[in-house]
Amino acid sequence: MGKNKLIIFAKQPKLGKVKTRLASTIGDEKTLKIYFELLEFTKNVTSVIDAEKIVYWDELRDDHPNEFEFGYQNRIQTTGELGFKMENAFQNEFNLSARKIVIIGTDCPYLTKDIFEVAYSELDHVDFVVGPALDGGYYLLGMKEFSPFIFHSIPWSTKDVLSLTIESIKKNNKTFTLLKELSDIDDINDLEQWKTGI
Repeated sequence: MGKNKLIIFAKQPKLGKVKTRLASTIGDEKTLKIYFELLEFTKNVTSVIDAEKIVYWDELRDDHPNEFEFGYQNRIQTTGELGFKMENAFQNEFNLSARKIVIIGTDCPYLTKDIFEVAYSELDHVDFVVGPALDGGYYLLGMKEFSPFIFHSIPWSTKDVLSLTIESIKKNNKTFTLLKELSDIDDINDLEQWKTGI
């Protein structure tokens, strides 16, 4: 029986390649600065989590050090759609021995240590934990055994991701807990709410 793991899906901080919806409003340079802030927040909030932490990057980057170095393993996401990438990452980590695995991205600056602790704790009682995002997706997903069905037939990056994920869990006669609803930083409205603390 392995230990708890935390997978972090991240994009390399490249000008014009991150948070494209936000960039269409505030420009690539300001968006990259915001993305660095989100990476730093994610590193800080996850650094205190009692779990093995693995960052899955979208690609290798040689011209500067990764934002997560000390205490974090670095791997590269497989190619394909988001669901296939996540499925592959969960399969890899369960194959390498894990008790419970939680995955997050790098665009939710409202995560807290308590949210992670509740997520891992709930997995003692249910098959899945899901952190619902205000945009209809999810900011966190956790499971205690590899269950690839949860990534199948989902229209990624749409408002239906969460509802169809829950539907899939129920259809497969599995149990789940919904965590606190939080916002991701995807566009200018999200950014303004975060920065003004609304």
